[in-house]
Amino acid sequence: MSGPYIVVYSRERGREELTHEGWYMFLVDRRSFHRIDGPAIIQNEHNSWYIDNVCHSEKNYNKLIQEIKDMPLVLRLIDSRWWVREFEE
Repeated sequence: MSGPYIVVYSRERGREELTHEGWYMFLVDRRSFHRIDGPAIIQNEHNSWYIDNVCHSEKNYNKLIQEIKDMPLVLRLIDSRWWVREFEE
């Protein structure tokens, strides 16, 4: 098989292309899935959207990101969620 088994995004290491064995080790290490500019897990045709290790449906993910984009900057800067304070369009 050519190419990675799976592509994942985590808070700790960002984007990683993993083999099947690497995917197993990723899960053992318990890193946090996180991505705000697309799906955090890309495997063949199956994508999963995570923000701060919480899984969202694609529809809910898009709705949440749009709410953040529509939020005034001053409210983003005082939001309790770290990723909202760091959000850049």
